[in-house]
Amino acid sequence: MADDGPSETSATDVPPTTIYTRLVNGVVSLNEQWQITYCNQHAEEVLQHSRDELLGTDAHEVFFDSPDSNLQQELEHARETREPISFEAHFPSLGCWLAGRAYPIETDLWLHFRDVSERARRQAQLQKREQAMNRAYDVIADPELSFEKQIDALLEIVRTAVGTDYATLSRVDQNANSYLFEAVATPTDADLNAGDTVPLDVTNCECAVETEQTLVLNDIQEDAPELADRAGNADWGMSCYLGTPIFVDGNSYGTFCFYDMEPRNESFSDWEVAFVEYLGDWVSTEIERQRQTARLESFADMLAHELRNPLAIGQLYSNQLPSEAAPEAVEYVAEAFDRIEELIDVILILTQEATVNIDWETVAVADAARTAWADADVGGAELTVIASQNIEVDPIHFQHLLENLFENAVTHHTADMPVQVTVGDLPTGFYVADNGSGIAKSERSQVFETGYTTADDGTGLGLAFVTELTEMYDWRCQIVESDTGGARFEFTNTDHR
Repeated sequence: MADDGPSETSATDVPPTTIYTRLVNGVVSLNEQWQITYCNQHAEEVLQHSRDELLGTDAHEVFFDSPDSNLQQELEHARETREPISFEAHFPSLGCWLAGRAYPIETDLWLHFRDVSERARRQAQLQKREQAMNRAYDVIADPELSFEKQIDALLEIVRTAVGTDYATLSRVDQNANSYLFEAVATPTDADLNAGDTVPLDVTNCECAVETEQTLVLNDIQEDAPELADRAGNADWGMSCYLGTPIFVDGNSYGTFCFYDMEPRNESFSDWEVAFVEYLGDWVSTEIERQRQTARLESFADMLAHELRNPLAIGQLYSNQLPSEAAPEAVEYVAEAFDRIEELIDVILILTQEATVNIDWETVAVADAARTAWADADVGGAELTVIASQNIEVDPIHFQHLLENLFENAVTHHTADMPVQVTVGDLPTGFYVADNGSGIAKSERSQVFETGYTTADDGTGLGLAFVTELTEMYDWRCQIVESDTGGARFEFTNTDHR
């Protein structure tokens, strides 16, 4: 085809073909039969064919072998409407993404385009990374998943994200030279299972544990030839490795690692390393938290056991005291023993929810509120009860819940007016509201955490007990602003048992 084309330009025209040779974009012209009638040098480079090979070629053989079937329809629409369009599509036969514009001029359709494969690759990579982070967050934040299932899910997520076939959480014992595969994610035909053990000194993980640093090996033979002869590499065929050490209570626990049997085509990226390190830190923290929880549960169980025996003896003898001699003293002693027994139950709720017995009773919310108010340390605060419904609950649990809410309202009251607390009905529950300064939205989830308090002499257990109790009863609890600007604790789903 001669290099002649439109000699004039308009708002929808492209420059004449004499200028096309100077453009960095590829340019082709398609006639009514969809044959290529013109191409510039950059088009030859992008389409990977010479000008002689392209001229006269059916465009379907070059452009429309893509799964993106919309492209041909869009070009046909541009030809019919005489309106230029933009396009971007993947061309598998070319191994690239092209983006550009299509201009209908007279009976021809002129395309000029550029290779945007690198941009598309980066976008796909960013999308993949975002999906991996979102999936990891969903796993970590899911309260219904056990730690074991969380680890299994994270291993799958990370090995997919970093592109390795193998992923493990290990437990090491340096003194015993032992390496235990606590959890694994592998190909279905792999001869590796959770619970398998090997000597620590045959693994790359030993280096990560000893140096207390993340170990990154894109090609073990080249990056760490001193490790290449280790059985874990030589016998198993391991060729690349990314692992970060796990620390619990300040001591080495094991590794969170990912590896494959082929060297990396592309080095582990900074993001991949940071992703593994971030989740490794979470694993460390979670194992540590579980150990602390286990110790707390063990202590609570021991405390409850050790207190119940002398408590039972004390209650037995207090019932035998002659009330005629000092009736008030006898009553105080009996009440103190009862209070200790209730507190033991509270401790167990905070630490061992599953072992707590619930003595179900039908309780009037109004009566329980007035009883709890009488026992709570509320000073000169005022209580208004407008609740009228009953709920099924253990009366002792419910009284402690209300007492904690009442005392919390008084303790954290910073407004000038006297403290006023209201207990009222909700369609499926009740609420406790105060007239204080309220709780900021950013802090509403924190106030339920064990140990969280803003009071100088607070323990941070009161509202932790509230949330543990609501979870035990399968209630729903949320904090909103009260009508007077204070805090309002709303409990719903209390009709569920």
